[in-house]
Amino acid sequence: MRAARLSGPVVFAVSAVVFAALALDVAMGGPISAMDRAASDWFRGLAQPGFPQPGFARAMAWVSALHAPRAILAATIVVALVLLWRRDRRGLSFVLLAVPGGATLNALLKHAFERPRPDAGGMALATGDFSFPSGHVANATLLYGGVALLVLWRLDGMVRRCGVVATAAALVLLVAVSRLVLGAHYPSDVLAAMAEAVAWLALCATWLRTPAR
Repeated sequence: MRAARLSGPVVFAVSAVVFAALALDVAMGGPISAMDRAASDWFRGLAQPGFPQPGFARAMAWVSALHAPRAILAATIVVALVLLWRRDRRGLSFVLLAVPGGATLNALLKHAFERPRPDAGGMALATGDFSFPSGHVANATLLYGGVALLVLWRLDGMVRRCGVVATAAALVLLVAVSRLVLGAHYPSDVLAAMAEAVAWLALCATWLRTPAR
């Protein structure tokens, strides 16, 4: 139990440092952001007709659409209603703090950095929004990471717990790849979104699981 309470601050600190490093690199035009263009072009190449297989770009667009802000909001409401029905006040408080709060933080960060979207020749899915950090990836991390934490708090067994974490990570990674393939973000955008969301989840979980709560 003591190790579990200590893991939250450690995860928050590591994730915050990763985000800060990426943010500083983007703001200063460092080596990571310098490689973003080439990496972004490579990912967009995966959406070319017939490579890697027909329909891949369409599938990625479908994945991206399923994780748009309204879809994440709808999924969050469903999770909140289930927790309300189960009378899980702590879980409900966590979800309502983690997902909408983290999404608001992401929006504030976007307007703080004001990084333009990649020039994807019309493929980018942005209309007047900024690129850093990715909103789709941050929201997916908040939702899937939050649900994973709710399950982990009630689950025993290392194998099953690792399975929950791996499933949540795979879903987030799928959303991240979809945004890169569609040309909506640079790689540093999605990495920063993951780090930002994980830091926020760790902060919320630590605050709600302190003995005083």
